[in-house]
Amino acid sequence: MLALAAPWLAGACATGHPDERLHSTLWVQTSAEYVVSTNQVYTMALEDLEAAYRDPQWDVAVERGNPNGDLSPAIIVDIDETVLDNSGHAARAIIAREGFVQDLWRAWVREAAAPAVPGAVEYLRRADAMGIAVFYVSNRFRDLEEPTRENLEAIGCPLRDDIDVVLLREERPGWGIAKSSRRAWIAQHFRVLQIVGDDLRDFVPVPEDSDDHARIEIALAHRERWGAGWYLLPNPIYGGWEEALMAGEYAEHMTPLERKFEHLETH
Repeated sequence: MLALAAPWLAGACATGHPDERLHSTLWVQTSAEYVVSTNQVYTMALEDLEAAYRDPQWDVAVERGNPNGDLSPAIIVDIDETVLDNSGHAARAIIAREGFVQDLWRAWVREAAAPAVPGAVEYLRRADAMGIAVFYVSNRFRDLEEPTRENLEAIGCPLRDDIDVVLLREERPGWGIAKSSRRAWIAQHFRVLQIVGDDLRDFVPVPEDSDDHARIEIALAHRERWGAGWYLLPNPIYGGWEEALMAGEYAEHMTPLERKFEHLETH
């Protein structure tokens, strides 16, 4: 399989450093298919929201607290590539021949200028108008909360001021990279009607050493929730799926592609 791929790799290297994000970033930024996909997911979630709201037993958080309690309704959404479109950051890195650089990412966040993922704001506003609390659960670090809020407000997202609804990484003790602790905190105080994200970890715990096959098994173990309380958006640029292929190593995007070619199926 690698022998077949070698001529392509040689040609790509001859014209400069190949960047694995090029086509996926262009797909997000230019394709009608991406706009349709995200709008379709949010439309489906909106169509289901009323029924979930009226069912006092409906609760889709795996970390649910007391499903029989009299809890106020809430939804949980991820931020990056779920509400905010950061493909502009990826585009800058591609043009600059850079991998993921934490300082450049933080500078991007502080600009607070990322546009909305198509369909996201309408969904969030409708939920807020119904009296449903909207929680934003992100792995952005806690010191980036102010520009994150500024960006969310700029695109028209609802943000309550009576409770903290932007729950970031390390904001409280025990709130690490896994989002389970934050979902558990929400589930103790609210009935979670829906969760929207772009990564499997936005919905359910995923062990760090999970390979691609294990991730699929975890996803299918919850098949009754997909499209019925859990709504997954496309993100071909980066995510847990890529980390699983790289055996836990963070993809630098500018390295040779041989390791990923090993995962291609030809049947």
